[in-house]
Amino acid sequence: MMKGSPQIRSGHLLNLVDDVGIVQHAHGTVPNRSSGYCVDDVARLVIALLDLQNGVSDPGYQRMLASGLAFLFHAWDGKKLGMHNLMDYGRHWLDDPHTGDHVGRAAWALGAVVADEPEREEADSCLRLLVDMRLCLEEAVTPREMAYTIIGLTRPAMSVLTTPLQGLLDTLTDRLCQAYSKHRREGWLWFEDSLTYDNGRLPQALIAAGARLEKDQIMQRGLEALEWYADQCTVNGDTIRLVGNRWRRADEPIATSAEEGDEQPIDAAGLVEALIEAAIYTGRREYGRRAVRAFEWFLGRNNQGVPVYDFATGGCHDGLGPEGVNANEGAESTLAYLQALLALERAGLQSCITRP
Repeated sequence: MMKGSPQIRSGHLLNLVDDVGIVQHAHGTVPNRSSGYCVDDVARLVIALLDLQNGVSDPGYQRMLASGLAFLFHAWDGKKLGMHNLMDYGRHWLDDPHTGDHVGRAAWALGAVVADEPEREEADSCLRLLVDMRLCLEEAVTPREMAYTIIGLTRPAMSVLTTPLQGLLDTLTDRLCQAYSKHRREGWLWFEDSLTYDNGRLPQALIAAGARLEKDQIMQRGLEALEWYADQCTVNGDTIRLVGNRWRRADEPIATSAEEGDEQPIDAAGLVEALIEAAIYTGRREYGRRAVRAFEWFLGRNNQGVPVYDFATGGCHDGLGPEGVNANEGAESTLAYLQALLALERAGLQSCITRP
């Protein structure tokens, strides 16, 4: 085993980014321009860039951040109270403005900018856009749109948020708690009747909201759900087994890895960051230890025993299946790896990583 994590490398990320945003998919490591762009990936890019440029004076990162924010602002339609998501490479929107997970991700990115440097001009603009989006965000019904928005609203200090945004945080937190209470039962401590994708963000949101709102009962619900979900991913075992892209349903026996489908980097990143959130707000080192183990899925602590991270390019493969890794290294996967590694670095845990 090798101690220590790969260094943060942004080379492949830079290949995917242009003056519009970040290209969604890749042919291997070559950007697939025909896949265009989406708000989901651009929002992830903005969040990652805030950490990448932390303490680094790099005009390239600043330009990418400015382009990313411009994309999110352009996607919002205040008259229709919705947001485009998909844009082709020719800069034409492919969908009408609507609500959905992408709106929550955009809210998370905007909140992160406000929290990063509340005094700078971009923060004021992002806060105003969040206020404009409030009525749309209040209509959130999917657990992930709620969770992404909650995470974004917990990043700035409460004194920075306007009263309506504070009310939005309360509303969405209550709604996510209701979803948990509705579906929670013996042997199934979850927010839905299925484990689907990016699952870790749901307990992460309740942990963050409980801490920010100083409501211990909410945090305890998040911790309970996270503990159960981490066990579903065998975080304490020799290998990490994520939920596959065919999902895992309540009241059904757990399928084999091959039957459940490919494991995806977005799920590893969500689990890592949820465990770090728990470590920060509880002070319990055990959560940090498990976050490190979950991250090692990228490096080979998985069912196939192979790295999903590409040590040669700094990118990340799009999934892990019975026959090994997906050869393509798209935006979602590469950003998932970077977000997870940057979160460990923020928490001072990067040196604890072991490469299997």
